[in-house]
Amino acid sequence: MKKSLPLLFTCILLLSGCEKSSTDDNDNSGGSSLPAVTLTLSPTSLVFDDSDPANNRITVSSNAAWTAQTSSDELQIDKTNGEAGETVITVTDIPYGASETLIITTVKRNETDTPKSRMAVITRDEDPNKPAPFEPEIIYADNLDKAFSDETPYLDKWDGYINATGTGVSSFSYTGSGVSIRQSKASSGYAGASGKNAFYFGRTDAYVTTGEITLPASYTSLQLTFGCMHYGETFVVNETIELSVSADGGGMKTLTYTRPTTNGGWSLGTASFTFSQPVSKIRFQMTSSNYNIRVDDLKLTTSDQPAEQILKGTTGQSYAPAELPVFVDNPDYKYITHYAYTVHSNQRVRNYTACYDTRRHNPMWVAYPYHECYKEGGFQRTTPDPWRPDPEMTEAEQSIIYPTDWQDWPWSYNVDGEGSSDMNVLWTRYNNIYFSRGHLLPSAQRGGANSELNIQTFYPTNVAPENALYYDHWSKVEYILPDNWTCSDTIFCVVGCYYGDDTHTVYDAGNYTTTTSKSKLCVIPTARYKLMLRTKKGNLGKPIAECTADEVMAIGFWFPQNFDTEAPAVTPSLAEYIYSVKEIEEMIGGEFTFFPDAPEEAKSTVNIADWPELQNTINE
Repeated sequence: MKKSLPLLFTCILLLSGCEKSSTDDNDNSGGSSLPAVTLTLSPTSLVFDDSDPANNRITVSSNAAWTAQTSSDELQIDKTNGEAGETVITVTDIPYGASETLIITTVKRNETDTPKSRMAVITRDEDPNKPAPFEPEIIYADNLDKAFSDETPYLDKWDGYINATGTGVSSFSYTGSGVSIRQSKASSGYAGASGKNAFYFGRTDAYVTTGEITLPASYTSLQLTFGCMHYGETFVVNETIELSVSADGGGMKTLTYTRPTTNGGWSLGTASFTFSQPVSKIRFQMTSSNYNIRVDDLKLTTSDQPAEQILKGTTGQSYAPAELPVFVDNPDYKYITHYAYTVHSNQRVRNYTACYDTRRHNPMWVAYPYHECYKEGGFQRTTPDPWRPDPEMTEAEQSIIYPTDWQDWPWSYNVDGEGSSDMNVLWTRYNNIYFSRGHLLPSAQRGGANSELNIQTFYPTNVAPENALYYDHWSKVEYILPDNWTCSDTIFCVVGCYYGDDTHTVYDAGNYTTTTSKSKLCVIPTARYKLMLRTKKGNLGKPIAECTADEVMAIGFWFPQNFDTEAPAVTPSLAEYIYSVKEIEEMIGGEFTFFPDAPEEAKSTVNIADWPELQNTINE
């Protein structure tokens, strides 16, 4: 309800000013021959009637002209002034639940006349159709305190602690590994902290999975909260504890959460989410990245706030990422997956997966998804370039194309801060050709200056020697993806290297012309290829494995490496570099199978008309 203290105070002053110590209320003629000013309002309080305007009238009776003033513009009346006599003012509108003031003041009739003021208070009841305040439905809640044990039993040894309640809970249980029930370091410091029992994660990769929770049929947004702590350590949100959710029996999907502090003490984690498709039952899983981690007071409720994460439901089948080729059992190949957080929404996502040849010291392929969430950092590149080793490989396994003082990045040895003290960060020349460090997953497709998402693209895992025969065709293909082909569905990409002749070699840890004590032989790829797969409509919202041949499309590009210093007289058309996925599988000798869940027809054919802007790019 609104307050009108300044105007009420003014009214009090005006009313006080109308009273004189030497005269009564009927003698304010100012000493002239005019009769005393009279002014009355009826009624002086009014409750606005929605159904009958006749009940919203105030009668002004005065022997002088007058003006009307309202305590705010939200109180609307049909007259703002009147003449002597009896006049009716109708209140035409006032907000629901408001209280406003109408002030009538007479106009001075001569220089010595003293005006008089009267006021009426107008109120309006709350909107009868206003929705009742939102009351969250508790779907699942467990403070783990039904019973207590003097021991520290593991989940599979005792279930007496389970105290699960809520509309989505019937018989309930937990499963897991490395998790026990402890009363030490009891929960505190957040609303609803129950103390006593808590889940204790006793090692790295310890986990607990809830039983099935039934969702209400009319749910929209959901909110999961849980107390969490990492005793004596910094708590890294979405890493100290990884949270995931399974819908209707499908595979676990990462669910990000927030936490108000990085302090290792008790605090409340919160995940807000919904599903893009109807879901009837879910399970949650929490996995630790260390030990001495605790969780307590889990609660799932409905919410009236917008969901921070919209998750796809599942038909009950869990699939591997659609862009991952079938892994080949080769002792020289090392498979690495890197995760990072998106620039603004802070979602933990898979950045890319790589197959790296530790004998050739160069990548076989890099597979990665592309979606709007990867574009949050625009095309911003980290400056200076953050070249560094892949932490998942040893120095002997990977190509040394980063400075030995990479830990000191951003470097400050040069005046402009752009250079490192170590200049031996390149490959040596081959046939007098300078090979550049060419990204497979473009840095611009993981834009975000200084973000982990962008920095990981500068690992050797994602870089191979490059000297193009195809001039700007490669860059056109790279940019057409973010510029023209991004859609609601994820686009799946593989960029690979083909080694048709292992005698094409260079040395790493050099500066084009010289080597160092760290240098080792690296094989140059003889060709590079790029494969892309997506749904035709771009908004199907279902796994590739559940799509029919007429719902998806795939395309491949094959670009040979240039081992000659002479440029061709005529640059071939981009059309000459386009192949089907099947053709490229055959060109690399059938070693890898790409997009294994995609329909064979989509992999075997290419229809240029399916790919927007490609024809224009070919004709440029």
